[in-house]
Amino acid sequence: MQTATLGKEVGSLWGGLSPSRRGAVVSGGLVVVIAGLTATDWPQGSLRSFWNQHAFLAGSLSSVLFLALGATLVEEWIARRDEARLRLVILVACGALARAPLAQRRVMWFALNGGHFLEDADFRLDRESADRIRAILTRHGLPEIKENDAINEVAVPPGMASRISVLANDPEWAQTAYDLLRGCSHGIRVIMARWAALLTGTDKSAAILEDIALQSEQLTQVQVRLLPVARGRVREFQPGEIDELGELWRRAFANSIALDEALTQLSGKRGPDWITDGRNLLEAMDLEALRTRDSVPERRSMRLYT
Repeated sequence: MQTATLGKEVGSLWGGLSPSRRGAVVSGGLVVVIAGLTATDWPQGSLRSFWNQHAFLAGSLSSVLFLALGATLVEEWIARRDEARLRLVILVACGALARAPLAQRRVMWFALNGGHFLEDADFRLDRESADRIRAILTRHGLPEIKENDAINEVAVPPGMASRISVLANDPEWAQTAYDLLRGCSHGIRVIMARWAALLTGTDKSAAILEDIALQSEQLTQVQVRLLPVARGRVREFQPGEIDELGELWRRAFANSIALDEALTQLSGKRGPDWITDGRNLLEAMDLEALRTRDSVPERRSMRLYT
């Protein structure tokens, strides 16, 4: 039992090392083995007579060891080069990539709550759509809540499910929300295409691109739920469909905040322990899930819900 526990601890320690550090450990071990075998062939070495009597074995063993050492050194050099490339990718790309989930968060918030939308070159808000959202909120007696007010705890974020249960019954809202999310999806795809060539250079950076692509796909799923009413194929959602839309919306919104935070941390602009104030926009269950996820040292995804 103790042996198995020790094996797990060693495996965990080994897995925590970077590829270049693992290569350095293996190279050091091979050097020690070669030095030890060389000592046994010294004039006073204990195995000198054995090596003299088994020249083929001695030659083969030395060739294999030196070949393994050379291969390990080459692999270590490649690993160091990849790590340097990955650091460059992260420094250059992740800050720009974080704009995609940040814009998604802002668009989804505005579609439900109105307020003020902060634009940038890739994510702009159509004025007519913005005016329609504000008019729809007024029509249903839903007060506008600025995102910054909720972030700064001046206002309490309304429950997403309660707002969607009202707004989803309005075909004009479904159409306007669909158009806003579609525009956001286009901006995300533009950013992915802009950085795809650089991100596919290493496995780790490719995983970052995959997370963003999965987030874009999740946003598309929300759009698909809005499409039948937005395009007039049906006049209204069924009650169960509204609940499903609310669940998809909440998860996609929470993922946008988690992904924005993780990408910004990777970029080094805010530090590895930086926490986004966007967490103040999350519902209690999503905030708790994100805090629980923080305690996991190795995560398969930067997103909260996969």
